[in-house]
Amino acid sequence: MRRNVAALHVRKRSLVYLACLLFCLSLFISACTGDSNNTSRSAGGASATATPAPAALNSLNWCGKPSEIFRDQASSHAQAVASKTTNLGPADDKPKTITDWNTVKQNLGFTIYLPKTLPAGTCLLNVSGSLRDPIFGSNFTITYVLPDQNALSFSQAPVRVKNVTFQCNVSQSSTSTGNAKATSTPSTSGGQESIQLCNGIRDQTNIVFSARGSTATLQQFFQNLQPDVDWTPAK
Repeated sequence: MRRNVAALHVRKRSLVYLACLLFCLSLFISACTGDSNNTSRSAGGASATATPAPAALNSLNWCGKPSEIFRDQASSHAQAVASKTTNLGPADDKPKTITDWNTVKQNLGFTIYLPKTLPAGTCLLNVSGSLRDPIFGSNFTITYVLPDQNALSFSQAPVRVKNVTFQCNVSQSSTSTGNAKATSTPSTSGGQESIQLCNGIRDQTNIVFSARGSTATLQQFFQNLQPDVDWTPAK
């Protein structure tokens, strides 16, 4: 039990840190593209523009150079997963890189939940995962950059603590002061909702994601996530 509690605390700290990094990234991208966006709006004038249809995840492109890293930690102390390990070497505590996504998927021990579509113009920033990890057992993380330059990040792992109700907390990186305490009620800045870090369970998958929006909107987004969505990007 102590190991599970410690693992949960480590996981929460790492994911909050991830959300902060993504928020900083979104600010940087927005600053770089702000002038070009303003120019485009001015040139467009009052003419109406049709909204493109949402795009399937496997039709999206990488934001830049592909960033895809999967590791088998091969820990002899890793927590057991629901699926039987296949195409993996011995648990000899010697980490290895895995290049085949299907091998990773077969050995995760949980189902990945993702949105079926995202807004047209979204790109895939990075994806990573690990197997036979001494803390998580296995995990999967993926980050997208939306057309408005906000980041959408998921981190998923097998359920270790049951009876977890869905909840969101405002990311500390989006509060007005460095020592402001995060709350579940998002504030707005410049007409935008705050970035929130949300956590919930679907079947046997613990899902943590970082996104901008109200708690009600993000809860509906969470409920609409679909299992086994093909995320592999267009070549």
